[in-house]
Amino acid sequence: MTTRPRRMAVTLQPRLRLPLRLALTFLAAGAWPLSAQTAPGIPASPEITAAPAPTAVDPAAAASQALVEAAAPLIASTSLTAAHETPPPEPLALPLRPLRHSFPDQANTTPPSQTLPGTPDFRHHAWPERLSLPPPLADAHYDRFVTLYCTDGGRAWLESVLLRSRPYSAYILDRIRYYGLPEELFFIPFIESEFQPRAVSRSGAMGLWQFMRNSISGFGMRIDEWRDDRRDFMKSTDGALRKLRGNYRHFGDWLLAIAAYNCGVGALERAIVRAGGERDFWRLKAAGVLPAETAVYIPKFLAVAGTALHGGRHGLEPDWSPGTVWTQLPLDGPVDLELLAEAIGLPAELLKTGNPELTFGVTPPEGDYALKLPLEYAAQARLALASASNLVRVYVYYVKSGDTLSAIARHYGVSLTMIGRLNPGLRPDLIRIGQRLVIPALNDRTPYPGAPVASGQVFGGTYLVQTGDSLWSIAQRFTIAVERLASQNQLTLNSILREGMQLDVPIMNQ
Repeated sequence: MTTRPRRMAVTLQPRLRLPLRLALTFLAAGAWPLSAQTAPGIPASPEITAAPAPTAVDPAAAASQALVEAAAPLIASTSLTAAHETPPPEPLALPLRPLRHSFPDQANTTPPSQTLPGTPDFRHHAWPERLSLPPPLADAHYDRFVTLYCTDGGRAWLESVLLRSRPYSAYILDRIRYYGLPEELFFIPFIESEFQPRAVSRSGAMGLWQFMRNSISGFGMRIDEWRDDRRDFMKSTDGALRKLRGNYRHFGDWLLAIAAYNCGVGALERAIVRAGGERDFWRLKAAGVLPAETAVYIPKFLAVAGTALHGGRHGLEPDWSPGTVWTQLPLDGPVDLELLAEAIGLPAELLKTGNPELTFGVTPPEGDYALKLPLEYAAQARLALASASNLVRVYVYYVKSGDTLSAIARHYGVSLTMIGRLNPGLRPDLIRIGQRLVIPALNDRTPYPGAPVASGQVFGGTYLVQTGDSLWSIAQRFTIAVERLASQNQLTLNSILREGMQLDVPIMNQ
């Protein structure tokens, strides 16, 4: 027996508009952003493979494929097939800080926290005439990547990733400023994940910033059956920026800090030792001591950033309009995202875009989850969460004879732990006939039919209770388990039978 799930109060947040204008800001301020790992279709640092999650048609799917083929000669290809989610409109423009580092024959000790004066006017897509972070004087990988990104396929790919960044760019730039880091770091997810929060590499790295399971310690992220915070764009961004900040403090150079994000601090230190203590990225690259992927990572990063920021010169027409601004609402119980979205008039896909860490479309039942939603929907969400009781779907099942909790859980596609959280005091090894179970409706399922009825116990007859009858005596008469008889008649083993009561009983074999 099933019932429509109850709705539990929850609080949502408004949409976030992410800034792609940061690139323009860099340029107007005399600096240009860097981009970090791999991009869809272009050999990426962490090899990215298909990711599980709702998929939206990517306008540049064909371009990505073309880029994969074109980039093959540059570096061992990385197949990125993470699900493309439909990004909400518009990113928010924020001023950028220049990325300072030393190039060959050019020492630079300017700290990354220096704030650029003023914010450029993006209404006319004004691109700066010069960059304070020049490209390498001579690097074949950089030149070939720039050529690749200036093709029709390359421009289509850049525009598609810029579009996907909109839901997240405002938050990312805000946190970059909070930590006082170069705003060019915004481009790292470009080549790490193509701004797909569900991107998964073949090595198991996941999310916009590609965290491994064993690398989330100390960054406030958790992984359980309800969520994987590596996909949480807020938590993963904070974790990545803290890691990059630590790398910079260690090496004192931003190109080395970003390179270490790709290969690890230990691997980069070993490369420096093999090069006799050299701490300039381009000289390390020329010496051939860097991991192959890392040697291409920085040129690709600079090429993506430079091409995006100088898009007007290459036929690229990025949209620098403001992006989604998100807020967080703490929840005191599980909430079905689709039910909440329907209640407040918010597109369900946008709500899912803001909460990609959720394994199901339902928030964790413990109440220790903060839901992210567009800011403009926060008021409606609070009202919905305060007044509605049907913001979560559940199945209600009454235990029958022969049932086991594991069989019930398998049928509904949930774990024993999930059932236990919605049924306080439940003992998996001791369920009673007629016991009411609340089961999270994480998947569409037909009602559980219960354990199969044994041969000779097909119900279809009726029996009128006589004086002195009990469930046990009637069950014995019809050779049926007393639990099965009680369950079939929605009774408990302790139910009192009244004379004349009509019970469903099995049809006896002749």
